[in-house]
Amino acid sequence: MTHMATDDDDRFGMPQSAFEAALDSHGRNNPVYRVGMYVPTRGEVAALPVDDLRVILIDWMWESPSELIPNNHQISEVRSVLAKRPDANDPRIVGLIAECDSYLEI
Repeated sequence: MTHMATDDDDRFGMPQSAFEAALDSHGRNNPVYRVGMYVPTRGEVAALPVDDLRVILIDWMWESPSELIPNNHQISEVRSVLAKRPDANDPRIVGLIAECDSYLEI
């Protein structure tokens, strides 16, 4: 297991250069918020309230700019963190895990 996999502040291995490239291509001073620009941390996936987390994950998976599109390994890692949550049996978390599974089938 890598250090990143145990770092609550890790954004699933998304390099800072990807965020910088996304800002460059979508306008650093653009007043319009670009959906999908936020990549959650491992700690957020593990602990955020499910309704808040759902918006973040869905936007990242399906609406992110090309520089921040998650790869299958990243989504597999998200799925793993979700499955370890104390509320993993909550139907909303089960739904997020299913969303990850859908993403991985692409």
